Amino acid sequence: MRIEPRTSPETDRCMDLIHQLASVVVQDLHVDAGFQSVVLTGRAGSWYAKQVATTAARRMYPNLRVENQLQVVTVR
Repeated sequence: MRIEPRTSPETDRCMDLIHQLASVVVQDLHVDAGFQSVVLTGRAGSWYAKQVATTAARRMYPNLRVENQLQVVTVR
């Protein structure tokens, strides 16, 4: 799993949890935790990677709504 440079403590924790849950590719991950929701942005290597990121964010922020805006990018 290739981990891109991290931009915040939230991103660090979420990326670590994603790595623990599965070996998937998530690049340019940014986690923006607000008052009522968490927004994930970046690029996922598969739909599964996007789902794993959602699961990680829900575990980190169980009382907030998770808005996953990750783009699924596959190499052809």
